Amino acid sequence: MSELAIFGGEPTVREPARTVWPVVSEADVARVADAARRGEISYDASEGMVAELEGLFETRLDRPYALATSSGTAALHSAFFGIGLAPGDEVLAPTYTYLATVMPIVACNATPVLVDAEPDTGNIDIDDAERHVTSRTRAMVVTHLSGHPVDMERALRFARRHGLKVVEDCSQAHGAATSGAEVGTRGDVAAFSLQGRKLVAAGEGGMLVTSDTTVYERAVMLGHFAARSETEVSTPDLVPFAKLGYGLNYRMHPLGAALAIGQMERLDQHLEWRAGNFRAYDEILRDTPGLAPAPRQDHVSRHGGYSYQPLYDPAEWGGLPRSVFIDALRAEGVPATVPTSLPLHREPFFSRAETGITTYPVDPDRRLYRAGDLPRSEEYVRSAWRLPAYPQPLSTRMLTGMAEAFRKIAAGAERLRRHTRAAAA
Repeated sequence: MSELAIFGGEPTVREPARTVWPVVSEADVARVADAARRGEISYDASEGMVAELEGLFETRLDRPYALATSSGTAALHSAFFGIGLAPGDEVLAPTYTYLATVMPIVACNATPVLVDAEPDTGNIDIDDAERHVTSRTRAMVVTHLSGHPVDMERALRFARRHGLKVVEDCSQAHGAATSGAEVGTRGDVAAFSLQGRKLVAAGEGGMLVTSDTTVYERAVMLGHFAARSETEVSTPDLVPFAKLGYGLNYRMHPLGAALAIGQMERLDQHLEWRAGNFRAYDEILRDTPGLAPAPRQDHVSRHGGYSYQPLYDPAEWGGLPRSVFIDALRAEGVPATVPTSLPLHREPFFSRAETGITTYPVDPDRRLYRAGDLPRSEEYVRSAWRLPAYPQPLSTRMLTGMAEAFRKIAAGAERLRRHTRAAAA
């Protein structure tokens, strides 16, 4: 076995695969250019690129309402506003997620109640959610993290038992499916991000989908005042306020929608390519002592392919720190990474009484969290690592190089351990 690259040997992956995302076709460029040339650079709710993109989501998810927004965060804010949260209401939310899943709850003057993570996927732990339910709990939000969908059948059974609304954050899981149902189709309302790293990319943008007329009309009122809200709002209690709406501008840019249309049309192809790459990763990790493929729960019909996220157990590698394992992989040319975000309960907003926010009143009775309060999420962050999804199928040469990198590191683990101990001495 040749010398490890971290000690001066030759890397096994010498021609990194293309990682630029999104894949922009000539047809995408033409669609954006055509829209710009005909002056479609401002929003029109009734026709054009935004309406076409909304139609694609409605058709794919078989939902009557889709509302394009300026970002995934705006879509989530619209979803929480749409379900009618009021001051004092509590919303169960995953502690291990992006901040945009949770902070719009605060913007609705409601209180996020953080729930621990599943130890294998990082998704919200429905079993742990049980202990957080109170008389004030009104809703639950789930994030389909890294493309691995939450078990929605379990989540919905839990929610029905407690009379809760369910918001799905599908930002990292376009096209993923659980028990045969695509994400975004089972909750009361769902939000998608169309930010530039997502599988359906508009650069910036979001999409809300729902089958609930009241949720949809309230979302329209929040961020699509005047032309759209006056035209589409018919609920009697809302009609008098439809023209002014509630004052926010969450409209999506038509040129972003034009770009996303092509991404939406190619979503299944991109999911197929990423699934092939993930299967190749599975085989490589199965063949490497001390490693296992990324977890895939039995209910998953299709993974969303956002990122490939296995777990690292130092004990399986004789105590070799995860950081050294990742450094050795990267030296070989394998672009492995580790999570950089803390669980939200470790952030100052959730651990300090004073938040610095004066615009929105913060519940004085909200729980303040400490390290160790939601331990599985903290362990997940310590053990998870990532391999990139890649936008296109990996070549045989690339996969062969990656497999060789893992074999080299496994064979050289003892030297890595000695080097680590010596550096620490």
